[in-house]
Amino acid sequence: MSIRSPSNTLEHHIPSDGEWPTDPDASTSTPPSTPPQILKPVYTVVNTILALRACLDVLARELTLPPKWYSKAHNSPQTNTPYASTQSHLGPIPNPTWTPPLLFNVPKGTPELYVDAEGISLSRHGELSILILHIQTANFSHTYLIHVHVIGRQTFTTKSTNGLHTLKSILEDNRIAKVLFDCKMDSDALFGQFQVYLGGVIDLQLMCLATRNGGGRYLPGLGKCLQSDLNIPLEEQAWVDAAKDKGQRIWRPRCGGTMERFNDDPLHEDLINYCVVDTAYLPRLFERYNAMLETPVSITNHFARKFDIGLNWAEKILCESWDRMGLALQPNFYGGHAFNPWWIEDDDDDYYYGYW
Repeated sequence: MSIRSPSNTLEHHIPSDGEWPTDPDASTSTPPSTPPQILKPVYTVVNTILALRACLDVLARELTLPPKWYSKAHNSPQTNTPYASTQSHLGPIPNPTWTPPLLFNVPKGTPELYVDAEGISLSRHGELSILILHIQTANFSHTYLIHVHVIGRQTFTTKSTNGLHTLKSILEDNRIAKVLFDCKMDSDALFGQFQVYLGGVIDLQLMCLATRNGGGRYLPGLGKCLQSDLNIPLEEQAWVDAAKDKGQRIWRPRCGGTMERFNDDPLHEDLINYCVVDTAYLPRLFERYNAMLETPVSITNHFARKFDIGLNWAEKILCESWDRMGLALQPNFYGGHAFNPWWIEDDDDDYYYGYW
């Protein structure tokens, strides 16, 4: 089945024995009075062209998409940006898009599209197996697991019913904000394998660092951010830990699994929960970090260049996010590193936070 029925969604998940934290003074047959609040997103596994077209129709209906009459200036490279070159390790890039334009309608407000990817050694040299899209608006919340391994290159070229949108056009549009956590390898896989160059990216990992005035020497992981910044209830955290642990047992080699399980069709239920659970938290994490910044992050305020003087944290986040996307164009990029881009060593071997 390409679309799972509500009875198979996380919203209707009933924990099995041992999943709920137990209270020694409580009856073993009585579940907690308050179940986990989040981790109830309805999800759809998309593994056919028909289901993909239905997904695109939902994206077109629920997202605040820019008008299609937008002029060809949208596709013109901006020579005043750090990325003036139109060459990559794959050759010339046709009509690249670099910066959101000033003169046309750019949706404002909280981002509505949250993206993640899973696969085998995820990079230009590996395989992108599953693309995870979480839509979060005021009146709609849904997670799509798009099985790229099954659908193939048509994942990004199939058009919506009205013929106006493809997944490639939505992902590349700089006017549509997309939130990812550490976008380096996701963007490298998308461009290296399918020539999809992400646009309008806001990297949550960088937002985490900015809320700590630059952060420490090493980059934080998503699990660390969730635990330290969202104050997740114990029952909910236990559910998250169980879902992540079960998923890792399936795909992580050191836990006895194999990455090739991301290519299974149908996907194992525990692997689905593993994919869905992180993405469902990204909207809450974005709102949390954005509220902590003096200037909120929005793709509409990215008209600064990385080495301009006096950038605020919102501008630094966007500049560095675009730098990370640009790594996909570099022929010698073979993976990310664990170091903070804003952590600088001075001449006295002391470390401080900075941007230059």
